[in-house]
Amino acid sequence: MDAQIITMDLELIRKRPLFRRISIERNCLGAVLAIVMVTIYFTFICIVAFSPVTLAAPLTAGSSISIGVVAGVSLMVCGLGLTAVYALYASLRLDKLAATLREELP
Repeated sequence: MDAQIITMDLELIRKRPLFRRISIERNCLGAVLAIVMVTIYFTFICIVAFSPVTLAAPLTAGSSISIGVVAGVSLMVCGLGLTAVYALYASLRLDKLAATLREELP
């Protein structure tokens, strides 16, 4: 009996336009950020595969830090930044919409 009640409540929520809007916004944001990260990552991998000399070059003349180290750290920072963008958007936008949806439900 409880399973039927829960299923009915989920179907009621799924039919709400606000729920669809939240789902679409979350999915689109996740897809865009994933595409950005994949693009950055595969660009880095292609440079490693096809032009390793570029990454092996020192950052400045006489420097012991190579461009590859800076590129690798930048890759990690980009991942962290994209995660922060998602978390910030979810906190500022999606959480408010979810709260509004909860208020609308009977």
